[in-house]
Amino acid sequence: MHLNPEIPAPGRIFAACVRIALDALALLAMASAFGGVRATAAEIDRLLVSVNGKTITEGDLELSRSLNAIVLYDKSDSRGSRDEEIDHLIDMELMRQELKNFSLTQEDESRVQARLQALRDTYAGKGGLQLLLRRLGLQESELITYLQLESSILKFVDFRFRPFATVAEEDIKNYYESRLRSQLQKAKLDMPALSQVSGRIEEILKEEKINALLEQWIKEVRRNSRIEYFNAAPDSDSGAGESIKP
Repeated sequence: MHLNPEIPAPGRIFAACVRIALDALALLAMASAFGGVRATAAEIDRLLVSVNGKTITEGDLELSRSLNAIVLYDKSDSRGSRDEEIDHLIDMELMRQELKNFSLTQEDESRVQARLQALRDTYAGKGGLQLLLRRLGLQESELITYLQLESSILKFVDFRFRPFATVAEEDIKNYYESRLRSQLQKAKLDMPALSQVSGRIEEILKEEKINALLEQWIKEVRRNSRIEYFNAAPDSDSGAGESIKP
């Protein structure tokens, strides 16, 4: 979604729910279920956490970091703490386990290819995408698997939560009069007419509601999941009541 510059965007889907915004796409760590992911014996030996019997390793964490470095380019310094990164991978694995009935269509594959081409274009003036992949020790097939999983998760979220993310006219007016006005005053920008920006505001509010619904869903799934840490568990609210710490 491309917002007019008069409306500061609050963040994309996943930003609030899994604390990863675009860095919410630390997902390829679980892409072994989709095939094509490498792991060395040393990486497999370093187990981090088990999620309903599916283990996440140090190699998975390093792989997700490398892929994020490509997909996020200049935003890669937004990475959280190690505990937060592991927490993100747990969320993504729980979501991956819900994706069994969400196979990609031809249209989805076309979007994946368009995303891949956009990355090629982004790095064309920086030596090329292939050079960066080689520097990181990655194969293009791994990046494609990442983008396929990204597309699957977006499809799942859209199907599962968007129908319930309704926005009332009153919500749009309240955003316009309070949040938008305050933001534009701080930025010393003119206030546009409500009719000019109501559609964009509605999109923002829908995404925020989807974030809230997804965050609540993740918390519920965590409470009903078996999460076992092989080192110190994160201090955050991660369903510790259902988790097992050795």
